[in-house]
Amino acid sequence: DADLIFIQEPYLDLNKLTRATPYWHVIYPHSHHDNAERTRSVILVNKHISTNAWTAIDITSPDITGLTMVTQQGNLHLFNVY
Repeated sequence: DADLIFIQEPYLDLNKLTRATPYWHVIYPHSHHDNAERTRSVILVNKHISTNAWTAIDITSPDITGLTMVTQQGNLHLFNVY
């Protein structure tokens, strides 16, 4: 089972949303809905991971999605760069 999935060039429907099963939180770039450029990276976070354990990073590029995972060792910053 996966905890995180990094997708580049995701399928986007007419509402500019990608498809994911109900078991995933979809993380889009911060400017996803405001930007005319096509989003080219998303991160899926498994819903069994508490939302208190991660935070999306505000990045204005449609090509970069990021999140911070809170671990016992400290914060871990993860990026999906197209």
